[in-house]
Amino acid sequence: MKLAPFPNPKSLILQWQQGLLEREEMQRLMGEHQRAILEEAETYHFNPIAGYLEGLANKRMARRLIRDHGEAAVREVLLAMAWLPDFEPSAYLWNADHWDVALHVFFRCKSGPVFRVRESMIRSSRATLVIEYGSPNRSETRRERVSFRRHWRGEMEVVKRERI
Repeated sequence: MKLAPFPNPKSLILQWQQGLLEREEMQRLMGEHQRAILEEAETYHFNPIAGYLEGLANKRMARRLIRDHGEAAVREVLLAMAWLPDFEPSAYLWNADHWDVALHVFFRCKSGPVFRVRESMIRSSRATLVIEYGSPNRSETRRERVSFRRHWRGEMEVVKRERI
């Protein structure tokens, strides 16, 4: 499965509210987003063993991050990354602040498009993550160090991204 070539649903709704998008265009893009997610679910329906193994790896990563930093802090930095305009995995991170969605669904350890957290340091006013995303092939995976800080409204924001 490829990464979505369109903005995440929160960005689409914001653009529609600002009058930058027509309603029909927003609905078409939201439909494409939904179809991409349903195609991924269908893939795991036809290969349940691969889906089970992927789920185990994703749950392990989520448990490690929750143990080290707490679920609220992890969700906060994922949501900050979702607002980046040129960050491809943001199409899958847009609802990280919804507590009814399990945290492990935001990670993709083995199947494409991958999104892994390799290193993490999250404090109350700043955070740094080393992430990998893109192709499941290690030589084609992009690796970045993303730095966050808390701004005056109390939310985390990305202040620096550097390719490693």
